[in-house]
Amino acid sequence: MQPLFRRLLLPAALAATLALAACGGPPAAAPTAAPAAAPTEVPTAAAAAAPTRTPRPTREPTAEAAVPTPAGAIGDSGSTTAGGELAPVEINDLETYQHPSGVFQIDIPTNWTLQDNSKPDELILVWTDPSRNGGVIVDIFEDDSTYTPEQLTDLLTRFLENSFGSQPDFQTNDPTTQADDSILISWSYTAKADNDIDAPLQGNSFIEQRGNKVSILTTLLPSDQFDDLREDTDAIINTYRITPDAALAPAN
Repeated sequence: MQPLFRRLLLPAALAATLALAACGGPPAAAPTAAPAAAPTEVPTAAAAAAPTRTPRPTREPTAEAAVPTPAGAIGDSGSTTAGGELAPVEINDLETYQHPSGVFQIDIPTNWTLQDNSKPDELILVWTDPSRNGGVIVDIFEDDSTYTPEQLTDLLTRFLENSFGSQPDFQTNDPTTQADDSILISWSYTAKADNDIDAPLQGNSFIEQRGNKVSILTTLLPSDQFDDLREDTDAIINTYRITPDAALAPAN
């Protein structure tokens, strides 16, 4: 099991991925964040409901870098209104992104920006909307071990706890198995946007193994925008496809 569970700390490269921006005001300061131990209590009511997922080939998670760290998940630029509302996440029409290796594809809004933090043995791709308040993260690596659903759930739980467990109000829902046998954990915490405004975030992370590929697919949105954007994010989630026998990197 070691190859998988060694990958439970997020890399610093994702520290500036998302920046919580409220509408109209001075730049925000990035919240401080560091991996921490799991919370003593795991609530089941605060996270969002599981998106509907359609069966698809495969997906691979990598516990080391799929989701941005809390420091990078929010707050290094932006502005606020008098009411302190976050700038709305902007989702244009979707366009299919296919990784050059052919190992996965996913439909992403045409106005979102890609940051590729991949390593030779792991794909880490992060898309953010123009407001930098919403994101989609794909993390894939290879492992020849075969993991049970319980082991994959444990991996994802540790990943989230190590990444966000120290954040205010961190909570997770109970894991739920999806129609395609991927496992979803919904989670949330409160970050800080500009002017020290509380910014509750909502994440959905799916883990699965297909062949020797392990994948974590994550969406992250402001909690107060989650319901309004759920149909759009579900559409993105359900386009994710993995080709298990493809290599992680394109041939030279």
